[in-house]
Amino acid sequence: MWGRVLVLWLAWVGRTHAGTPAAATPEISLANLVETARQGVVHVRAIVPDNSHGHGATNAILAVGSGFFVDRTGLLVTNEHVVRGAVDIHVRLFDGRELPACVMGLDSLTDVALLAVKAGQAVPELPTGDSDHVRAGEPVVAIGSPFGFSHSATAGIVSATDRVIERSENRNESDAPVAPGENYSFYIQTDALINVGNSGGPLIDHSGHVIGVNTAFWGRAQSPQGVGFAIPINIVKILLPRLRNEGEAPRSYLGVQSQAVDPGLGRALGIPTNVGALIAGVDRGSPAEAGGLEPGDLVTVWDGHRVPGAEELKIYSQLTPPGTRVHLSVLRKGKLAEHVLGTRRAPESKPAPVSPLSCRNAAPTPVLPNGFEATELGPGHVKGVPRDQAVRVSKVSGGAAADAGLQVDDIILRVGSTLVGTMEDLRKALEAYPADKPVPLLIRREGADFWRALPRQ
Repeated sequence: MWGRVLVLWLAWVGRTHAGTPAAATPEISLANLVETARQGVVHVRAIVPDNSHGHGATNAILAVGSGFFVDRTGLLVTNEHVVRGAVDIHVRLFDGRELPACVMGLDSLTDVALLAVKAGQAVPELPTGDSDHVRAGEPVVAIGSPFGFSHSATAGIVSATDRVIERSENRNESDAPVAPGENYSFYIQTDALINVGNSGGPLIDHSGHVIGVNTAFWGRAQSPQGVGFAIPINIVKILLPRLRNEGEAPRSYLGVQSQAVDPGLGRALGIPTNVGALIAGVDRGSPAEAGGLEPGDLVTVWDGHRVPGAEELKIYSQLTPPGTRVHLSVLRKGKLAEHVLGTRRAPESKPAPVSPLSCRNAAPTPVLPNGFEATELGPGHVKGVPRDQAVRVSKVSGGAAADAGLQVDDIILRVGSTLVGTMEDLRKALEAYPADKPVPLLIRREGADFWRALPRQ
């Protein structure tokens, strides 16, 4: 199996779609591609409250998935269903560091989430490709954390594009129920194995570019059958600026009914192609009417994006920010014309609920990016400390904290000469300490007090 995949892969690399040598695309071996790409992939672990048992009891469930960096400052993409309702999110990087993450933005309809971490240094960013030009048969690699095995890679090909499936038929590790009729045609289908834990990881082409976000495997089977699905990266790129700046992506209203063109209908209407969205109805007073669209028009391009069919027109029109002036290519009576219209917010597009871990609501981080987290202990929990309050080390992820020998349950008494009793005390003391020197911490552990030097990173 692997020999066949590798042969197919090497036969593809260095060639264009026409089969001629490609001067612009450097040759990348499969091993080198995986070695490079997996450095920008993370394992995502989210804690989600579960009060489904009633009686006021709240348990916690663990949602797991994958993600990948789209910005060197620490922005990463994953699936919305992985972090939906999470009260704690941590990501594990390829170098072994584990960092807390907050939510920059969520979009449940496309199942895309944008998270942010503070890594203290530039992180490996994965380059994104152009999913509009992906073709069936192209080799791809999926990287993620199936069953918790982080940074695993599987190889295969693109099985199909523009695949329409019912989301409620695809059950993933932490999927919530999806209302009937929520169909999406923008999935890329692949036979690269996608399992529980792969959700949110990248689907990568032969040149090392991300062309999709792995999101589901075929849920009708008892086990994965080489039928997986990924959200095309071009859809994700449309969403990212709004998720980063606004936290959500409100839908736009176009005001048309459209359908695909089959060969018989094409001949009947004199349409020379079956590619595009055929306008069947235009709502009165809608942006489509104002833009001059009429029944019988065939929309082939939406603001630079090709429109293979009616589902693509629905997706692109809805995802375009409200208030945008959009250029359309329209075939009418055999002639191609350009139309311009302005979108507006859909009446049913309500503000998205704010995540409990929204970065916009998060308090300033109490520690530098040095591998540990801390929590505040109120009065009466620790004796003999300033103001009868204390700061406790709640997690040690590695890095400087591990080098300094910090442990969970350590009490931080001082930062240098500064007494520490609250999280705000700790934050201010760490920020004020000279950046070119290790930080001296006075620690209490099991009744004994001692100093530790925390290296700066």
